[in-house]
Parts: sequence; structure tokens; C-alpha cells
Amino acid sequence: MDVMVTPAELKPAGIWRLSDRLGRPLGTITEASPSLFVIDANRDARLSGMETAKFRSLNDAMTAIARHMKGECQLSSDDKA
Repeated sequence: MDVMVTPAELKPAGIWRLSDRLGRPLGTITEASPSLFVIDANRDARLSGMETAKFRSLNDAMTAIARHMKGECQLSSDDKA
């Protein structure tokens, strides 16, 4: 399953929403510090097998998500930043 990573609009910088290609929410990635990115998966989503996972970069987190979901994980192309 492919996962889209979109910066959260109404939250502080450093938070990305995770969703599948149909827009169903899967969880979030939060930048806790410059070298700590935390995945918080929704309990009822396929990503939930990762539970809370910690990574050194956004790219590392996205790579782990792609591997876990057996698909792609990419930044949303409609990013307005």
C-alpha cells in the first residue's frame, strides 16, 4: 500500500499527516528534534504494526513506512509550502 506524507496545515511545523492514496488517515510523523522523528500510527490502520517508532530523519521514517507497507512512501505533490 502506498503512503502519502503531507505537512499538517493547522499544527506547528514539524508534523506530517500520513494517509493512503484514497485519503484514509494512517497516523503522523512528528519532528521531536532535528535528529528524532517519531511515527505515531493510528491503531485501526495497517500502519499500526509499527506502533510508535523513532528515526533519525524524515527520510529514514519514510523508508521504514514503505518497507512496512510494502509500497511507496512519498511527500505529497500538492504541498503548498
